[in-house]
Amino acid sequence: MCGICGVVFHDATRQPDEQKLTAMRDVMSYRGPDDAGLYLAPGIALGSRRLAIQDLSPRGHMPMASHDERYWIAYNGEVYNHRELRPALEARGYRFRSNSDTETLLYLYIEEGAAMLHRLNGMFALAIWDTVERKLFLARDRMGVKPLYFSHHLKGEAKGLYFGSEPKTLFAAGVPAAFDSSTWEELLCFRYVAGERTPFVNVERLLPGHHLTWQNGKTEIKRWWNLSERAQAKRSEVVNDAVGWFRETFDSAVNVRRISDVPIGVLLSGGLDSSSVAASLAVQAGAGINTFTVRFAEAGYDEGPLAKQLADKWQLNYHELFVKEDDLLGRMQAASWLNDEPLVHGNDLYLWAISEYAKPKVTVLLSGEGADETLGGYVRYQPLQHPALLAAARPFLSRMTSLNALPARLRKLGRFLQLGRLDRFVLFNSCEMLPHELDLLEPQARGAFAFRESILSEAQQLYPNELIRQAMYSDQHAFLSSILDRNDRMTMGASIECRVPFLDYRLVEGLAALPSTQLLSSRASKHLLRNGLGDRLPDDIRTGRKWGFGVPWAKYFRTIPALRECVEQLPHTEPIVSGPFVKARLQTIVKEFLAGAPQHDALIRQLVMVSVWHQSYFAKAVSVARPLERATSALDATASPNPIKTSLR
Repeated sequence: MCGICGVVFHDATRQPDEQKLTAMRDVMSYRGPDDAGLYLAPGIALGSRRLAIQDLSPRGHMPMASHDERYWIAYNGEVYNHRELRPALEARGYRFRSNSDTETLLYLYIEEGAAMLHRLNGMFALAIWDTVERKLFLARDRMGVKPLYFSHHLKGEAKGLYFGSEPKTLFAAGVPAAFDSSTWEELLCFRYVAGERTPFVNVERLLPGHHLTWQNGKTEIKRWWNLSERAQAKRSEVVNDAVGWFRETFDSAVNVRRISDVPIGVLLSGGLDSSSVAASLAVQAGAGINTFTVRFAEAGYDEGPLAKQLADKWQLNYHELFVKEDDLLGRMQAASWLNDEPLVHGNDLYLWAISEYAKPKVTVLLSGEGADETLGGYVRYQPLQHPALLAAARPFLSRMTSLNALPARLRKLGRFLQLGRLDRFVLFNSCEMLPHELDLLEPQARGAFAFRESILSEAQQLYPNELIRQAMYSDQHAFLSSILDRNDRMTMGASIECRVPFLDYRLVEGLAALPSTQLLSSRASKHLLRNGLGDRLPDDIRTGRKWGFGVPWAKYFRTIPALRECVEQLPHTEPIVSGPFVKARLQTIVKEFLAGAPQHDALIRQLVMVSVWHQSYFAKAVSVARPLERATSALDATASPNPIKTSLR
């Protein structure tokens, strides 16, 4: 597990600035405290920070070269089946100098090119440079567990493609750090900018399941993995015993994620998903595994007692953490820097805190992310199973959304039915705020989100007339991306690798191909998981309600002085002051929220998260930057034409 970065210049004779590449690499030093390296040659530079997981020796150093030094790789992630891939490469004459998966990837690419991606089971973001063809190859794993960002700089001597595991690496190179104000509507509705775009000007993410090739100044991006195509191809594979298939494949997914030369633990929330991961790991690895749980003083949010039940059942080492309320603002600010983008899920900083707490005991953590999106676990999916009832309920429920006597879930359902067409219900299913409710924006919200709508179109073709499957497919390409970005930043911020068994591609593709009659049940959510692994879980977990990893932010924003002040200052802070807001309307919303009006909870939380992020992030991003356009330094002028390889120990 690592952080990678680099630049390739249009001018093949341009000497990279070693100081600038070192700054790009070391601004994310927490991603790889065990080793660091650079590869510098005319027109190209690669950087890597290494968190050693497999082959802890110096032989795993990156950037890593092929024997003839034609190819160089910088790589972030884990390929769980790399040992199975080695024998065929050895039979073709490749000789390995390490036991790392990095070397397997390098030789597999030399042998097969981009086609090798289909053979990998893992999470990865990689960069490979071919010194002969002067071609850069970047790629991400199928689900996007590992991140990769890039920026085209198209002016002056520094013209080229910059890339890195985090946007801050680009800013450290001198790419201007600027908030893209056109993303406000998506940030308020969805809390996350999905697709290629980010909240930054001229910073793009390479999408999951895509690869990028740069050569002679031209960039080509291709989608190498398409879930819709894979699901259609696998529909012909009849699964008679879906529960048995799920249990066997899930255990295999957990088992391959045990590969490690460092200690492994589990992020245990006490819910169905993480408990299933912990139980599967215990079945295969035995007692004594370390588990880590966040506790809350508020009973409605605290899953500690459930997590303890699971740990006791399987004789796991149970560890718990309470985050002090006085620490929340400071942690929000620090987590905003780690996350690069505004905090999305409310529990982000808690994940960072528990990862820091776990670090002295483990270097790898398994978590339960991905189960809801692939197995249909979210409560918000349930109405979509009954489109005829939704259509019948629309005329009266949509007119009753303001009635306080109406249960909260029915009021929310009515708000969504006000959207009109049911495909809008699917598109905005993950939202807490809807476009037509953003009456503080000027001009009014348009409700148009090109990437999300393109994914919904794919979902409609794959699952015609199945609204719940359309929502699940959409979430797997958007909402889940925000969760995986959060997981990566918060765990790597503590120098921890996080693995997600539910997103093993065999599970993702197989579940997407199952007919809804096998995947879904009207009696209980995630019935494959409950029936397949339920006998391993305490009854309170197996039959309990869905908790999620909630945080009582509305209460905290009203009662903790430092956070209440953040709310009070919203109309006077950036980027809100410069944003498209009706100031008088915003002031009214702030006043009503602080007086206890619950209808503003979601909006205020998001505005605070964006405000804290903007104030915490941009000043620091500017401070680490080295301008792209500057006079050639003495270092540049005297740089050797031969590659420079450095290593920090």
